[in-house]
Amino acid sequence: MLFSKPKWVEKWPRSFSKVISWRVTVTLSNFLGAWWTSGSMAAGLGFAGFALVVNSALYFVHERAWNRVSWAKDVASETEPV
Repeated sequence: MLFSKPKWVEKWPRSFSKVISWRVTVTLSNFLGAWWTSGSMAAGLGFAGFALVVNSALYFVHERAWNRVSWAKDVASETEPV
């Protein structure tokens, strides 16, 4: 079943940590891209700040939704090599 209860789940602190690490990377690229194209540091900061808030929330919801999908997930047994 596609939406069955998984054998393991990613807890929210892990999802949140992934949000933080990803957003640092993307926010920096958003800022640099907006600054470079507009020539304005203020525009770069404004764009990056807006994107940071909106996209962090969307990414968190996306991660939590994917955590509930069992498609292409397997739990390795103790004897299987990793």
